[in-house]
Amino acid sequence: MKIASVVAALVFAATTVSAAICKGVAPQSYQTAVQTNSQFQPAIDELKKHSVATWYVDNGGDPITALMAACPTDTPVIIVYGLPGKDCAAGFSGGGTNNNANDYKNWIQSLANKVGNREVIYVLEPDAIGLLSNNNCAAQNNYLSNLQTAMQILSSNSHAKIYADVAAWADQGKAVSILKGLGKLSGIAINTSNYHANSEMITTCQSYASATGLHCIIDTSRNFNGSPQNEWCNSKSGGIGVPPTADTGNSVVDYFLWLKVPGESDGQCYGQSSDALIGPGAGQFFAQGFQLLWDQGYFVAHGAAKIGQSPKPTPAPQPTQAPTSRPTQAPTPQPSSNPTSRPTQTPSLRPTPSPSSKPSSAVAKYNQCGGKNYSGSTTCVSGSTCQIMNEYYSQCL
Repeated sequence: MKIASVVAALVFAATTVSAAICKGVAPQSYQTAVQTNSQFQPAIDELKKHSVATWYVDNGGDPITALMAACPTDTPVIIVYGLPGKDCAAGFSGGGTNNNANDYKNWIQSLANKVGNREVIYVLEPDAIGLLSNNNCAAQNNYLSNLQTAMQILSSNSHAKIYADVAAWADQGKAVSILKGLGKLSGIAINTSNYHANSEMITTCQSYASATGLHCIIDTSRNFNGSPQNEWCNSKSGGIGVPPTADTGNSVVDYFLWLKVPGESDGQCYGQSSDALIGPGAGQFFAQGFQLLWDQGYFVAHGAAKIGQSPKPTPAPQPTQAPTSRPTQAPTPQPSSNPTSRPTQTPSLRPTPSPSSKPSSAVAKYNQCGGKNYSGSTTCVSGSTCQIMNEYYSQCL
């Protein structure tokens, strides 16, 4: 009876999708990526085929008008991220123009006015419930009352589906109690801007669903390899995950979506695990991180070329009526076994005419070349220079 009453109280719109997810407006960081390195173009062209959430934040421009114009019939996905005192624990994504409850209310109302009464998916305030469940700073910054304000305003649109972000690291018991007080939720979003594997997140979703009746969105933007060191900040082991879809194969998982834009930094990430890359400020394009995400992710695993490499050649069809066995054996001993490794190895192995050459001591373009606590080489390869991005990170550009 208790579970039934909780379900009745919480479930508002945990239903199947009635419109396709809108691709939205291509993130500015995609353009920055190509300007940074033309070799990123094929990867960016592929990413543009898939939807990615639009972030509505209080420390940047307002993308909502352009998003509505780009999505006349399909459903846009908007991440609302503007709590006063947001990211109060780590601080990498803090700051903004919302300084108090009144600022926040007006900011949310502006969003609601621009969206109107159309179908939309909102992901509400990443990390807020997680921090409310295990960190006093969230209560000190009045997260809960501001979340309730946002829910009241956004749910006035009867076609809005609202998923409250519940961090994978939240105290689940406390998070469930908070969810009960938020009202007309469609579900929860988990793994936002994180790296945990789908298998792990589906288990987490099922646990929340059994306690609340709420369905889930799982952020798959960078979770192809999971999170072997439980690192959330510019993980070296990250890989772009499965493309956005409502075909999740699980009755309580409504969507796999790309909530975090692949290639945008999580922050400077100093003081993290050995799996973290020191990077530029949160939300800025991070070339080294992007290349790792692509090369270690879903698309390369399914046949796409790594950054800077040529697509894998399609093997020539074998003759069906060979007069002897020799013609089928002679052409095939090596081209089929190493079609992609040779182009990357021969250029780097052959140019070694002098035993005193120093390519190994020079930092490759777009990699780190300096910063606080950095102990590697500060010399960039020919054609690039070491440029300071912040106190903790310099990059060969």
